[in-house]
Amino acid sequence: MLQPGAAVILDTETSDLFGAVIELAVIDAATGRKRLDTLVNPGPDHPIQDGAHAVHGITDADLADAPTWAQVLPRLKRATKGRTILAYNADYDATVIRADTARVGLAAGHLADDEQWGCVMLRRSDWSRSPRWQRLGGGHRALDDTRAARQVLLEMTAPAGSRLAIRR
Repeated sequence: MLQPGAAVILDTETSDLFGAVIELAVIDAATGRKRLDTLVNPGPDHPIQDGAHAVHGITDADLADAPTWAQVLPRLKRATKGRTILAYNADYDATVIRADTARVGLAAGHLADDEQWGCVMLRRSDWSRSPRWQRLGGGHRALDDTRAARQVLLEMTAPAGSRLAIRR
């Protein structure tokens, strides 16, 4: 069983394929309780590209009054501290978070530790014996995607009722 407080599920939406984070959500993996859900203003150097907008529907105007990455990072660290950080595509989310953190000249802290992260997508592929890049189907907004990833976790843990340990 997933234990409350032991792990969180995180998702990001970005300005382009490997662009700046423009939306971030974190939920408790066991309870689904929202720990963080925010838009992020990446600044004028990272406008949302058409292809990214077509995926998530977020516009530059939506971000005008949103906090910057430097303002969001401390909240992200608090929401994830002492917990395993699960993401559907952990390599991607960890990469864009670390890149944005470096871009603003701040320390990533525990977010830089690969041992803190687990990839739900890779474990799902192993569990289902299916090809790796299975679509999540969460609607491509960060909070929706965290909830969809949680449903995948629940599906993987329910039949056996076993404790889940996800590592890349």
